[in-house]
Amino acid sequence: MRVFLVDSQPIFREGLKRIIGTDHDLTITGEADNCRDLLQTANDSDLLILDGELDSLVLLNSLQKSRAKGRPPYVLILSKHSEEQHAVQMLKAGADGYLYKSEPPETVLEAIRKIVRGGKCVPDDLAETVIFALNGISGPSRLSRREYQVLYLFARGMRMTEIADHLSLSVKTVSTYRSRLLDKLNLTSSAQLMRYAFKQGMVA
Repeated sequence: MRVFLVDSQPIFREGLKRIIGTDHDLTITGEADNCRDLLQTANDSDLLILDGELDSLVLLNSLQKSRAKGRPPYVLILSKHSEEQHAVQMLKAGADGYLYKSEPPETVLEAIRKIVRGGKCVPDDLAETVIFALNGISGPSRLSRREYQVLYLFARGMRMTEIADHLSLSVKTVSTYRSRLLDKLNLTSSAQLMRYAFKQGMVA
């Protein structure tokens, strides 16, 4: 099983390679610090382990168009983000599993084994929320993928023009998404959007 790692922290990648190296059925074929321009590499791998940053969503959306359902490359998100909405967005985009970086090594290996057998894996504290969300049972404040992306980038301090450039949208469209976010979340200002994102753990 060919595994490709994506994580912005070299030390974390080294630790992960040591953990995966204890399973003789898994071989690390490459690594990168982000998901940009990795579509061909991704399709040449059996399993991708991604850090769950925003460019993971972009790669997942591209993979959805090129891979057959239930077939490799499988994707495990190993993330520092613990908020429910983040996990839901990644799984809706096509990830096969979602775990926290704080999980013990054996839990990560068990998740990998389960995923390559065609299973799914999420933390127990997210299971109910994920099941409801993936079956379309969600509250009115649930965000669309694009709304979530805009909120995430806004919370990281990007200006409207920067968000528009990053997502290949017009500034007017980004402004529309911002208005939708305010309406859905029952907020009235950019400052409140920032506080909401921090409270949800979207940014540290």
